[in-house]
Amino acid sequence: MMDLVIRNGLSDTTGETIEVGIKNGLIEAVSSTPLPPGAREIDAEGGMISPAFFEAHFHLENAYLWDGLINQSGTLLEAIEIYAEVKHDLTTADIVQRAGRVIQAAVANGTLWLRSHVDIDHIAKLTILNGVAAAREQYRDLIDIQLVAFPQLGMARNPEAVDMMWQALEKGCDLVGGMPHGEKNMADAARHIELAFEMAEKFDVDIDMHIDETDDPYWHSLELLAEKTIESGWQGRVTAGHCCSMSAWDDAMAARIIEKVKQADIHVVTNAPINLMLEGRNHHHPKPRGIARVVELLQAGVNVVCGQDDVQNMFYPYGQMDPLEVAMITAHAAHMGAPEEIQAAFDMPRYHAARLWPLEKYGVKVGAEANLVVLDAKSPVEALRRRPVRRYVLRKGIIVVESQTQTTWHQGAALWK
Repeated sequence: MMDLVIRNGLSDTTGETIEVGIKNGLIEAVSSTPLPPGAREIDAEGGMISPAFFEAHFHLENAYLWDGLINQSGTLLEAIEIYAEVKHDLTTADIVQRAGRVIQAAVANGTLWLRSHVDIDHIAKLTILNGVAAAREQYRDLIDIQLVAFPQLGMARNPEAVDMMWQALEKGCDLVGGMPHGEKNMADAARHIELAFEMAEKFDVDIDMHIDETDDPYWHSLELLAEKTIESGWQGRVTAGHCCSMSAWDDAMAARIIEKVKQADIHVVTNAPINLMLEGRNHHHPKPRGIARVVELLQAGVNVVCGQDDVQNMFYPYGQMDPLEVAMITAHAAHMGAPEEIQAAFDMPRYHAARLWPLEKYGVKVGAEANLVVLDAKSPVEALRRRPVRRYVLRKGIIVVESQTQTTWHQGAALWK
């Protein structure tokens, strides 16, 4: 007998009616005909059965740092300056408490994998890493979290941070991060990238960098990253977040660099919510959009993922850790309205992100781990348009979230008739 059977669901890939059988945390059956009774059964009520979501680019330690820390100019520079003033005062207990709020919201929205960038610099040293690592440990049974050592204040111009980065990797960070456009010029950006690859090769880990998070077309460190990736044989193991300056490049430059990104098999994470908010502030109209060229990247065959980045802090005042909201904002910002583009937006926090993680056995298929979401939606466009309640969230075959969907109309609601 199977441990759990989900009945009356829809396939997330074909739209066909399916039932899913789960045993020992794995999907044992996916059938278009009725399955035998299970020890427990749930009714999807015609909703979509999807693999769970990813949050591919986030900063756990500064979530909900809001009161008294308002970014008056709304710029990235001011946000970094505000954060630099308070980061050394963050305690492990405080980070765990705020990160816990974020994690619980993410899981309630069907997110079971999260990649968090952890500030490593001469100010905070390794204190923030200690806090985020403690939060990861506390919630390890609820969500898988990868930690990226992130030198936001530079490495070429901040040698102390280089030592701290090595220590962070020794203490358990999963990936090497970077922010080459935070250096003084492209030459220093190249050195920044070289240092990151030295670390990645030493520890045999992947790389995930903040890249060209600016609307200044001078910055094209994405090109340096692609070239270094190919040179090092790190294809498929590098992620570039933000990539905003490509919105300001001319078309010839964009085409040249996108081709190199494809050759390097670099994953691109676009952070449309925060980048729409921060980029272009200092420009008169017409203002640049400030996000990666999502459609052009997809057309070139680049794997594009979307990420929330922040929730209610000096970098971004909004957000509710809903991957469908982030995908919907991305679809608007990138003008993704054709059916195949809607599908791509829906897949960004799902199948696209699974390639970035990477996960080999991901999806609603036999043999995959039963990390699933039952959505009150019947199609990708409905899922993005309505961002409906997640009826059930399952982690390794165990129901961790169950939400009610029923709306009751009372008599007074009919008065307009």
